[in-house]
Amino acid sequence: MREKKKYLQEVLKGFQFPVKITKTTKTGLEIPTYRNHYHVDETEIQFIKRGTGFYFIKDRRYPIKPASVLIIHSHEIHHFFSPDEKPFIDKISVMLCPSIFNKPEHFLPILRCRENFPHQIFFNEREFSTIEFLLNLVESEIREKKKFWQQVATNSIEQIFFMLLRRIVDGEKQNVEEINETVRQAIAFIEENFAKPLSLKQLSYSLNISPFHLSHLFTRYAGISFKQYLTRRRIEEAKKLLQDSDLKIFAVSRRCGFPSENSFTKAFKKLTGTSPLSYRKIFQYLSKKKS
Repeated sequence: MREKKKYLQEVLKGFQFPVKITKTTKTGLEIPTYRNHYHVDETEIQFIKRGTGFYFIKDRRYPIKPASVLIIHSHEIHHFFSPDEKPFIDKISVMLCPSIFNKPEHFLPILRCRENFPHQIFFNEREFSTIEFLLNLVESEIREKKKFWQQVATNSIEQIFFMLLRRIVDGEKQNVEEINETVRQAIAFIEENFAKPLSLKQLSYSLNISPFHLSHLFTRYAGISFKQYLTRRRIEEAKKLLQDSDLKIFAVSRRCGFPSENSFTKAFKKLTGTSPLSYRKIFQYLSKKKS
């Protein structure tokens, strides 16, 4: 079986403490949408205070709702999107490596994805306020670095994880939007074939559905068109190859399914703001700087 391709994002590489907390309150065009990616080592947890729109995780869509938590494991492709003209989101994002815990096996029901894993968990206002207090405490400890700050921060994160674990173990029903089986199958097919020439017509034929209906369904459910998803999937793979290999640019473009080096460079620059060659040079420079 072919190894799964990667959308590489190493958020915590080189961090003294393997936790990053980011507070986001954004409206409209400030919100980064349609950015398919995944993380190799880190677990991402989104604590949603308010907002509109959806998170698309792996092959399911989850509505943004107050006092909810979204758990995204390593290697799970995800992005935020909103059909509203003026989307809004107020959240606290946490990125962490499981190595932070002394006994990570306690939290395996959270850190590992299994069938029917409840990626979205809901809390009442009192519980969510407690979680927000603990997150603020962790943030201040990381920032101020007082004596025993790492122990205090770790203990607070463990408290949050035990609250998440209690919800999962209790098996409380979560209000998750139903999986769209056609879109799930389409994404699985793209994952296996994106490095080959692939069109909407070919995909629709393999799924026994009309191209028009598949296009409409994909955009409506995933928040991104088939063409956008495929291009971004190929670009994310190209980023990894540019970082981890010495392949020539034309070889990278071919491995990622682009018909020509020119089309690859044009698409890459449109999405990243820089050329593939410049991207490689920047990554090499930053890697040397870290070491």
